Amino acid sequence: MGIDEDLERWEREKPHYRELKEYVCSFLEDLIKKNGVDVTIQARIKKDLHLYKKLVEKRNRKKYSYNQVRDKLGIRIICKFKEEIPIICKVIDTNFKVKKTDNFYEKYSYNKQGYKGIHKDVKLKEDDKQVRKFKKLIFEIQIRTMCDNVWADIYHDIGYKPERMLDRKSKRELHCLGGVLEVADGCFSKINIGLKNPESDKLTPEFMLAFLTEPFYKFFASSYDIDYSLDNLLFLMPLLEFDSVQTFKLEMNNFFEIKKDLIMRVAEERRTEFLSNPIISQPEVLVIFYLIGKNEYGLKRLWSSQFSANYLEDLSTWWGHPITVLG
Repeated sequence: MGIDEDLERWEREKPHYRELKEYVCSFLEDLIKKNGVDVTIQARIKKDLHLYKKLVEKRNRKKYSYNQVRDKLGIRIICKFKEEIPIICKVIDTNFKVKKTDNFYEKYSYNKQGYKGIHKDVKLKEDDKQVRKFKKLIFEIQIRTMCDNVWADIYHDIGYKPERMLDRKSKRELHCLGGVLEVADGCFSKINIGLKNPESDKLTPEFMLAFLTEPFYKFFASSYDIDYSLDNLLFLMPLLEFDSVQTFKLEMNNFFEIKKDLIMRVAEERRTEFLSNPIISQPEVLVIFYLIGKNEYGLKRLWSSQFSANYLEDLSTWWGHPITVLG
């Protein structure tokens, strides 16, 4: 098949890829957040000119077909921490039919630098009637951290230039920057892990928020305001009647296990209430649900000094344990 025929086929398929893009982005974001990870998802349909150039370039080198262009739809998942990448990969491997995986994290020896990320050529599984029209469309998903993404974007603009456009010193500096970003990636992960596993057993709002973020994403799949959460958790912390990290972990994990179905139901039913009751869109709502059963009187007594009364009255009603806030 010639280039003209390929481009005609692309014109026919392009609307399907656009529709597929919207479906997959929404589907992926929901799946990943329900696994406790907050990500940024970018997507693009390959431009006509770029497709044309790729087909011409590849065919000038070797036999190459339209079907071998796997990134007609490209989706990029950007996470904050390295330890989140295996979680995201598991989500993709479980929910898509993976045709090929390229792991660029394993490509380099200890003294080399370069592009890092994981690429997966995938297609939708065929057991969903809603997506059967997309079943033949293969697309590419890239997974990388924020630091890896900075390197990749800069390198794409600078590092891919012809040899004569970059002198030896510039190439060296570019690759050294890759090492700096790799070290930064490791430092961010170490700090994140440390927040969740503090050396001190004293309970703090910072630890509470770090601990609650993962289950909050799983239940509510929503972003939140960090400063607002820290202020609210500082207010709620004395109502817990304990100040130990280990006790907090134990109590909350038991609470999530026992009440997970109720939490999921409230999260699903009250997504439209985020503007009228902002607490429902914050991780501390999980602590409030816990306190409704454990320290109702404390909540009623102190609530109005921090929040609007109707916030707790709504939350407790949704939880199935209505509370009237004391005046």
